[in-house]
Amino acid sequence: MNKKVIILIILFLGVVYRLLLTSGGNFLFNMDNARDFVDVREMVELKKLRLTGPSSAIEGLYNGPAWYYLLSIPYILTEGNPYGAIVMEIILWAIGGFFLLKLVESKGVVVLITIGCIWIASNYIVLATLYSFNPNPVTLLTPLFIYLFVEYLKKGNGIFIILTWFLGGLFFNFEMNLGVFIPVIIFISLFLINKKMFKDKYFWIGLCVFIGTLLPQVLFDLKHQFIMSNALIRFLSESKGSFDLPLRFKSIWSIFFNTFEATMMNHRLLTISILILFISAFKKIKKDIIFKTTLIFVITPFIGYLILPVSVNPWHLGGIMSAGIILLGFIISGLWKYNFLGKIFSIILTSILIFYSFSNIFDFFLNSFGRVSGDSSVFKNEISAIDFVYKYANGQNFKVYTYLPSVYDYPYQYLIWWYGDKKFGYLPIEYSYTLNKNDYISNKENFSANKENLSQRKDSNLVFLIKEPNYNYTRFGWEGEFISAPNAPKFESVEKTMVGPLEIEVRKEITQK
Repeated sequence: MNKKVIILIILFLGVVYRLLLTSGGNFLFNMDNARDFVDVREMVELKKLRLTGPSSAIEGLYNGPAWYYLLSIPYILTEGNPYGAIVMEIILWAIGGFFLLKLVESKGVVVLITIGCIWIASNYIVLATLYSFNPNPVTLLTPLFIYLFVEYLKKGNGIFIILTWFLGGLFFNFEMNLGVFIPVIIFISLFLINKKMFKDKYFWIGLCVFIGTLLPQVLFDLKHQFIMSNALIRFLSESKGSFDLPLRFKSIWSIFFNTFEATMMNHRLLTISILILFISAFKKIKKDIIFKTTLIFVITPFIGYLILPVSVNPWHLGGIMSAGIILLGFIISGLWKYNFLGKIFSIILTSILIFYSFSNIFDFFLNSFGRVSGDSSVFKNEISAIDFVYKYANGQNFKVYTYLPSVYDYPYQYLIWWYGDKKFGYLPIEYSYTLNKNDYISNKENFSANKENLSQRKDSNLVFLIKEPNYNYTRFGWEGEFISAPNAPKFESVEKTMVGPLEIEVRKEITQK
């Protein structure tokens, strides 16, 4: 079968699989991605352009705004529907997948199919399309970055290096923890593969483009008295004296290995075997320009994380895991170039990878397809809770407060505004995580019911408490706010009910005569 046809079939099946995975509202809408939607809502609805994006792991340091501008596209096209962001990420998965398969296409049909199966079924890659999160585009588009860079190294065409630098700048915007290594990766690759490229004017034009993508953060820093620079300096100064290389190596190796294990369908023995076989196949593949560039993409951040005192989490390693899948294609091909025993290992590894990939897919259809997840952060469950509240209020005014272990109720701040108002035509008197707490939402007055709107309906005096499971044992303190807070109203309990994994308590406010 023609390789181009195989690529299209793989991408088609992967898109369909992801649409089925997320159908019926079965996707995550938790605090982080809901916070992003709240910020994008403010940006789009109030026409307030932004110079920064989501906060980083370092207090006072913010990622660039590119994620918010990217997220604004599905926001506008779908009129605020959070599923629009999921569809966008599925499209990014297909784009990244196309270039991933192009990078391993020359290694044969078997390698092409094997890598395609992993790109479809890998637990870690699947997760990047189950919720909208600023590091996810890095995971999904790393194959495109490597493809563009390799094309430049091979052909010297200036447009490829300009696009490489531009995409690298977007990566820095999306997730600084990995994006900071992009210039290092490019410089090291050119130094080791083709030093003559340093004389190319387009290389330096591309570098200027990269710097240009960072200007919004620079302008923000200048506008706010170097708040981010000072945060970075403070963080680095506080980290002095705590460096322990053996301990750091153990920690970084552990997070890399565990994340790669999730990429390999959560099979530890398979993951260990791949690392061993990589050493065996290295001699046969080390001269390939795609292999060398991809390996530099993996090794550079690993060494960088050993040196830099930053926390490293699985979502920081998305691009590295995508690069790891590319390397896996070269491992399979390299083993085949050895003797008869190498070919046997190549066949066994390929068979196991395809088997586990199909097992992941079949497991979904056997155990999860058509069923709503029991996770309280799943969009469908959150929407069901809002439906219950509005239908119970029966067109009358009410108040609603929400308990999340993360405290801030960004999912409900957004969904009550978007879904509640859209479907039922009005907003509650108050919706917050607790009594009279709205200061954590910028310009909340623009997203609240006005007095004229409220006066059109009767007051039910109903107060709804939507409660997520008490994972970190803080719910008792939250419930106490409705008793001990200054000027707290008096309530009488009406009923409690479960809507999926969410408990909803209905109370009635006792009016003072």
